[in-house]
Amino acid sequence: MLLVGNGTVVTRDRNNAIIQCGCVAIRDDVIAEVGQTAEMKSKYPGAQFVDAEQKLIMPGLINTHMHFYSTFARGMASKSTPPSNFMEILERLWWRLDKVLTQEDVYYSALVPVIDCIKNGVTTVFDHHASPFAAEGSLFKIAEATKLAGLRACLCYETSERDGDAVTDQGIRENTDFIRWSSEKNDPMISAMFGLHASVTLSDRALERCVLANEGTGAGFHIHVAEGVQDLED
Repeated sequence: MLLVGNGTVVTRDRNNAIIQCGCVAIRDDVIAEVGQTAEMKSKYPGAQFVDAEQKLIMPGLINTHMHFYSTFARGMASKSTPPSNFMEILERLWWRLDKVLTQEDVYYSALVPVIDCIKNGVTTVFDHHASPFAAEGSLFKIAEATKLAGLRACLCYETSERDGDAVTDQGIRENTDFIRWSSEKNDPMISAMFGLHASVTLSDRALERCVLANEGTGAGFHIHVAEGVQDLED
């Protein structure tokens, strides 16, 4: 038994109860009980106790859309004219960046934000990755980083036609390989979806190929929609 107490417990139950000087009792990785710290310590005298030091005790936050690979672009200045629309942001920054990523870049650009997540109470992340010329094995590299840090992750690779048929094929393979691997591994800390960029970079034919490739896996699709006027015009 593990007790996390001496904090303010945000229960998120039907009544949204808040327990001052509260405590959470955890058995076999499952929350067994919540209550007052003194009460829980008395009830479970042999339990390991973690002092929350009067901080919040609450369910972990979930980041439902992330691009780990963008980490090292924080604060990066544009050398060209500032972009005036979403497509220009993609063309002048993100598509230049993801084309030069290596496997090592992929790993470390995941490890840094994973640490940030833990520091800020995020326990689960959905990451949509892109590295067109280092696609093969990229999701496995990211999984190494999240596993090392103990962060729960759902990963997918951004399939796109913007860099030609060979790169599209590789993106589809990376998705299917990782989906198969995560399903076989059956690890509660790692799962997979099939990543699709957006309607502006995927034809109907490509979308059909992705649907066929993902058939029978049970994995869902992760796609960008309505990010710019181009999505409406497409």
